[in-house]
Amino acid sequence: RNVRQMTSRVERGGYQIEVRRVSDLSEDEVATITRQAAAWRGAEVERGFSMALGRFGDPADGACVVVTCTLEGRLAAVLHFVPWGDDGLSLELMRRDRTADPGLNEAMIVAAVKAAPHFGVRRLSLNFAAFRSSLEQGARLGAGPVSRMWRGALIWASRWYQIESLYKFNAKFAPAWRPRFVCYPRPALIPRIAFAALEAEALIV
Repeated sequence: RNVRQMTSRVERGGYQIEVRRVSDLSEDEVATITRQAAAWRGAEVERGFSMALGRFGDPADGACVVVTCTLEGRLAAVLHFVPWGDDGLSLELMRRDRTADPGLNEAMIVAAVKAAPHFGVRRLSLNFAAFRSSLEQGARLGAGPVSRMWRGALIWASRWYQIESLYKFNAKFAPAWRPRFVCYPRPALIPRIAFAALEAEALIV
C-alpha cells in the first residue's frame, strides 16, 4: 500500500522516470548524473561497500541499468543497477535531491521492476538488510528475552547506522529474503574479519 501511494504521488507530481542501459546514455547525461550524484551525497561518509560498484558511466559498464527521475527536465533522483548473473540486477547506487518530493525511490524501483522483462531480467536485488531475521524474530509475539534484547540493541544502534530503516524499506516490496553468510577459516579470526568488514563499510573510520 505504501509503495502504491508513493508511486501515485510521484506520478501526480509530474515526475518523469526512464529506465535505460548505461550504454544508451549520452556523454552529457553521464556527466550530469555523475555530478549530481556526488553533489547529493555531499560530505556524508560513503556506505555500502559490499553493494557498491564505486563508479558510473565507465565504458566497461554499458550493461548496467540506470533509472532517472526528472521534473521539468531537471534531474531529481537516480538509481544504478549492476548485472547480477545472466538474468539479474543488483542495486548499487540510490541518490536523490533532498528537496524533491518523497516517494521517488519507491516509484523508480517500481519502474525498474516493470522494465525488467525488456532487459531480460528476472531477479532484482535491493539493499542488504543486515540482521533482518533478528529484527523479525525479536518482534514476534512470544519471543524470548534474548531475542527481544538483541532486537532492542539493533534498534538502538539504528540511530547511527541504517539497520532497521533498510529492513523496513526493503520490506515494502514484499521481497523474497535471501540470507548471506560469513565464511572464515577458524574462529580466532572472527574479530579481525569483523573489524575489516566494518572498516570497509565505513562504520569504523
